[in-house]
Amino acid sequence: MDGHVAAANNNSPQQALMIRARIAELEEQLRALNVVDVPRVVLSELHDTATGRIDAQKVAGFMGVPLKQLSEGLGLNYKAVHRSPAASGFQSALLPVKRLLELLHEFFGATESIRVWLNAPHPDFDGMSALATILEGKPEAVVLILENAWNGVPA
Repeated sequence: MDGHVAAANNNSPQQALMIRARIAELEEQLRALNVVDVPRVVLSELHDTATGRIDAQKVAGFMGVPLKQLSEGLGLNYKAVHRSPAASGFQSALLPVKRLLELLHEFFGATESIRVWLNAPHPDFDGMSALATILEGKPEAVVLILENAWNGVPA
């Protein structure tokens, strides 16, 4: 077994950091070669096609929750969100939710797996689910846990 496979099979946070550092190094080498990456939008289906802004109705549907519950959980006026789910005034509240969904998409891929993770109790949320934490107006707490996991930082 070569060193790269052995590193990939070791789940330690230090190994994850080393792999990410190597990826960053390779990306830097690509930039030096003037290779242009095509930008991509993860979960573009959560955006309004006319404006490009995050659409609260699409986010709620993706998460499997009613728009009213998501709106109120994020401190938004449900009637206003229902009328204009991609309004610019809602973007700052929707951005951390979109970010955590992007991370979950990178981890799990399938929407069903994302929903399972969102609804499972989690020790870092005092046994509550990530979804309950989000709906309590604390999506940033979920983003922090996921970004730490992505970067190999132990909980």
